[in-house]
Amino acid sequence: MLLYFTDNDVILKLAAYQIFWEMVASLNIKNENIRILPTAAKVFSGSRKISKQFKPTSIERAKQITDRCKTIDDYAICSTSEYQMLASTDGIDVGEALLVAATQTEEDFYLLTSDKRFLKSLALSSFNDVKQRLYKKAICLEQLIIHVIDHAGFDLVCRRMASADACDQVISEAFQLGKQTKHQDAVKVLNQAIQDLRAKTGDLLIDSVLVAQTKL
Repeated sequence: MLLYFTDNDVILKLAAYQIFWEMVASLNIKNENIRILPTAAKVFSGSRKISKQFKPTSIERAKQITDRCKTIDDYAICSTSEYQMLASTDGIDVGEALLVAATQTEEDFYLLTSDKRFLKSLALSSFNDVKQRLYKKAICLEQLIIHVIDHAGFDLVCRRMASADACDQVISEAFQLGKQTKHQDAVKVLNQAIQDLRAKTGDLLIDSVLVAQTKL
């Protein structure tokens, strides 16, 4: 089964942009194929930082998303040496460490992350086995948004962005003219951010987002 391990930032930001389920549809995946952190809903409800950065409606949408997705089983993962090694590394928080360690037992997966600091730290680390497992398996926020644009259309995404929280610097720059933003201008900014991130993260980022194939 192809699984999509998804960090909290991706959930929150796509919920704020109101395109999380458009993202799921664009990838041709089912809710049961998404894996999220077991503490996601609690973090969304209890974080003062999140409550300052996101509107209450955005946080509520994020919580509703967690209700429809499966959480990873962290009980066994937290005791693994890989998790402990990752979680003790500067630039890698416990959430990202847990998501990465959860992929150890999976043959077919992708990691959806909006945490650029984590990707850069992992790329600079000596964790070669982890990096080999995640070779072209990470999908960043900008790649997801371009994929949604290709699938659902630029007009829809642009309208949603125009009324959304300003919760990501790159995305805000890409859609800085609101509904007047031009397709090519937004995609240019997003692609530049992807190129910049790829230059700093080696072979972690996927070349291009692929649509899951439905098995007959």
